Amino acid sequence: MVNQEQRESAFLWILDRLQENQVAVPIIAKDFSAEDWAFVFEGLPKEHRLKLWQTLNQDKKSSVLAAMRDDSRVQLMSLLSAQNIEDVALTSNTSELLEILEVLPSHVTKGLIKKLNPEELGLVEEALTYSDDQLGRYVNHEVFTVCKGVNTADLLDELKANDLPSYTDSILVVDESGHYLGQIDINQLFSCNEQIDVIQIAEFSDQILAADQNLIEAAEAMKSCGRSMLPVINKQGRLVGRLSIKDAIDVYQEYYESQLSHMGRVSDEDLFAPVFTSSRRRAVWLGINLITALAASMVIGIFDEVLVQVVALAVLMPIVASMGGITGSQTLTLTIRGIATGQLAKSNLRALGNKEVLVAFFNGLLWAGVVSFVTSVWFDSTSLSFIIAFAIIINMVVAAFAGIAIPVFLDKLGVDPAIAGSVILTTVTDVVGFFVFLGSASLLLL
Repeated sequence: MVNQEQRESAFLWILDRLQENQVAVPIIAKDFSAEDWAFVFEGLPKEHRLKLWQTLNQDKKSSVLAAMRDDSRVQLMSLLSAQNIEDVALTSNTSELLEILEVLPSHVTKGLIKKLNPEELGLVEEALTYSDDQLGRYVNHEVFTVCKGVNTADLLDELKANDLPSYTDSILVVDESGHYLGQIDINQLFSCNEQIDVIQIAEFSDQILAADQNLIEAAEAMKSCGRSMLPVINKQGRLVGRLSIKDAIDVYQEYYESQLSHMGRVSDEDLFAPVFTSSRRRAVWLGINLITALAASMVIGIFDEVLVQVVALAVLMPIVASMGGITGSQTLTLTIRGIATGQLAKSNLRALGNKEVLVAFFNGLLWAGVVSFVTSVWFDSTSLSFIIAFAIIINMVVAAFAGIAIPVFLDKLGVDPAIAGSVILTTVTDVVGFFVFLGSASLLLL
């Protein structure tokens, strides 16, 4: 196990080596967990990921893929051959395999499923009967069970010969059909000297989870139960698996990270997702934002008789500022996430900046064209159409640059960029947008 400071230091060391075209890992990497490796890969520009991936031991790859964010997993798998993906998938446990299957094309998924052994196939098929927000989809199958009829002496011998899964504080008792009958506290088991049937000391507790239970609700129940794990059963009473306290923490972390990301309308987007992929995803939200901006402009247009000659400028100004604002907030969210997780450093800051500016530029071209067309029809002015298109492109590019520069600068000053970043960003996009728009208008229209 490594702490956060060690992990971030190792990440920066790896990143610096890759920037020098050297593929190497520090000695401390031998203690990396799957989550630590996922952290490293998510912070690397795309061109470095495959190089480092090839140095990983085969038995680690499936757990690392499963630990990555969905979008980062997709981006990394896009670099791998079909055979590489199949090799990784076939060495995965059920929960890891589900994470991998979810991002594969359906025809590839079907081919992989056919190659699973009967036991693994049964677990995967059962998991797929639950929705994405239900516990049964992601239940932990690493659970130590004992069948009724076994005596305590034999069970103790088995425990001495086998390693228990992490976060195990009780042994789960089932019948021949796998139905849950109760649990035995490990401390109680070791203090029991009699050779008696395990069912005699098993306790059926109300602290159980249902496989069809909401994932967040199940994590909440796990957090407040005071135990290291809780059994998960289906509607028929059969034991499906368990939810450990670590599983619950992982659920919470993923949930709150997704909430933070959605504030910027970038979901769990990979820091270094391809430019056109990021552009396509964000274009939807920019389109929605454009609709609200046009609505505000139409309200201002009601007063056109009062505004006389400058009415068109007054009507269109909010669009320029708003498009810059939403572009900046998307970049701002990704940057703050990178700073908070330690994945953004001096070594990869330029790569992120280049990518974000290009994303803003391509989206600027798209929506500037739309606004230009609307303006031309609305006001019958080619000059005005050109002015607003130019202003939107410039403001969106500046907003993307500011979305990176502002939080980095604030972080160096010791100011929380999550609190102050959006305020400064709004000011920058408004000032730049209005200056470029009105300045161009004064040169071309007056």
